Amino acid sequence: MASEYYYLNHYSNRGKMGIARKAFTQIATIATNQVQNASVASRNKKFLFHLDRPVSAVFRKDGKVEIKLDVSIKRGVPVKDVCADIQNHVADAILMMCETVPFSIEIKVSALH
Repeated sequence: MASEYYYLNHYSNRGKMGIARKAFTQIATIATNQVQNASVASRNKKFLFHLDRPVSAVFRKDGKVEIKLDVSIKRGVPVKDVCADIQNHVADAILMMCETVPFSIEIKVSALH
């Protein structure tokens, strides 16, 4: 079973300090929803399929946290610019709250609204 915590290497023998996977997904969700013309894709039951987790955090073996986002973007706006804005907001939020964690952000546009 994969670990639900990203453990920080703080070079002391006083115990471990970890950040929950859910914390990373919440940070990314809040930051994405603050971007104008974008939001985290919702579970839509009227389609043949629906997203189980529109935001996920994967802890890689090399120590990096991979944030994957499925987003919905307003129709008629430049998708590339909005995606870059999402990446910047999410990166700033993670850096502000978890400054020593290496991460990457992957965005998939799953809907236009």
